[in-house]
Amino acid sequence: MLVVALGAGAFGAQFITETLLSGQPTHEILRQWLALDDGVIKSGQWWKFLSFGLLHADPVQMAVNLLLLFLAGRELEPIVGARHFSIIYVVGNLLGGLAHWTFMSAKPLMGVSAGVSAVIVAYTTILPELEVTCHLLFVMPVRIRAKYLTWALLGVSSICWVTDTATEIGPAGMIAGAIFGWAYVKQLGYGNPLAIQRYIFDRRQRAARLARMTPEQFITAEIDPILEKIAQHGIKSLTRSERKILEQGRGKLSEKPVPKHS
Repeated sequence: MLVVALGAGAFGAQFITETLLSGQPTHEILRQWLALDDGVIKSGQWWKFLSFGLLHADPVQMAVNLLLLFLAGRELEPIVGARHFSIIYVVGNLLGGLAHWTFMSAKPLMGVSAGVSAVIVAYTTILPELEVTCHLLFVMPVRIRAKYLTWALLGVSSICWVTDTATEIGPAGMIAGAIFGWAYVKQLGYGNPLAIQRYIFDRRQRAARLARMTPEQFITAEIDPILEKIAQHGIKSLTRSERKILEQGRGKLSEKPVPKHS
């Protein structure tokens, strides 16, 4: 994947530069100019909201990020397409940067952990029941459903945020990226529908079904049970939805043709 190659190339350039400048006062010049820190606005260095993704705190962060990006990205991109994949990755990382700057700016942010989180959660949202093999401590293979990767990612990120651990990878940003990845593929129509989505869909289906009914069908299926309820418990026992049905019934009756008398 191109983004993986670009990430590896950027870290390679960073590693070579920092190695050549090792022991010199300018050793951390790349981090000073590209990492996202709390002085970005005061110093006018707005580019840091974009450039922090070019750096990584260390080889471990880089290797984990790019490996996860490759594994999840190669499954996600064929499903959503290259354009949507790029939006999930790039915007997820940018929002992660904003979240880190808002909540954890005391420590500089480097890397694409937020963008990788967005890709992982987008993938697990689309295929939540898919079984994937993870290696516990990079050794022991464990098969789990993809949806549990999201909860693991959110759990680890939350713990790091609360305990102020591994702040350079941006745990707050990872959570923001994860939320964006989830929301983006949901609006594309992937994943299991939310309760509110099911409610809206059911209401629309019911409204369409009632609209297709003839006046006779409507009276039999909808009005008669309500009239029976009124007879047994009084009109005050009706719910708002039942009162609306009665209003619809008046409209339906107006559609009924009046018989002509000779």
